[in-house]
Amino acid sequence: MEQMPAPHAAYPIRAVDRVCDILDALAEAGRPVSLPEVAAAAELPKSSTFRYLAALEARRYVERSAGGGEYQLGPAFRSPDAQGLAQLQEAAEPVLAALRDRMGETTNLGLLEGSTVVHAVVCESPQMMRLAARVGERGPVHATALGKAMCAALPEAQVRAMLSQHGLPAFTESTITDPNAYLAELETVREQGYGVDDQENQLAGRCVAVPLSGLPVPAAISVSAPAGRLPAREVRHVAQQLRRAAEEIVRALRE
Repeated sequence: MEQMPAPHAAYPIRAVDRVCDILDALAEAGRPVSLPEVAAAAELPKSSTFRYLAALEARRYVERSAGGGEYQLGPAFRSPDAQGLAQLQEAAEPVLAALRDRMGETTNLGLLEGSTVVHAVVCESPQMMRLAARVGERGPVHATALGKAMCAALPEAQVRAMLSQHGLPAFTESTITDPNAYLAELETVREQGYGVDDQENQLAGRCVAVPLSGLPVPAAISVSAPAGRLPAREVRHVAQQLRRAAEEIVRALRE
């Protein structure tokens, strides 16, 4: 019986080998390491190493330190923190329900998973006409207020890598479809402290979102409503309400 050759020996794939070298270097280091260290360990140019790391970071196989200058293996290699997610949902749900009751509109908790937004809590508006996703439903980062609020806190290279995964498809005439325009939008989000989906994901729909600060994973909360019930002039007021709710959620997690 003919023996099959070892896959690595018979079918070498340079890009895969380089990715494995980078991951091996991070695993063997056992601590956050700098770009030059990773490049040296993988025997690659720094420019190539940076591109590989950015792609791996977008898929959550690599993550950066708080300062952004060092790399380590990411959450894709770790067991999901089900307890941490449950605690976040438990802290957020009553706060979002109370905000929903005050405003009469749908409130949401979103998490960044890979290059998409995942709805972890949805408190639906009691009104017949409403905007509401389902828990577990995914949304695009480029066309949602939740995505903008979370991406505004990430390094530009990581955001670009995320956008390259799915592109920037147009859902309405208002959807941002150019990466540079999206990055400029994130600068506005950082300056004002909140993100807005202004009929970009769904016609006649508007959403406002703010990030939850100080958590181990990117997260944000939002209010979604038909544009007629959430006019542009009310966006800043809604953002203020969301900031108070975000502070309350983070405070509950720390108690």
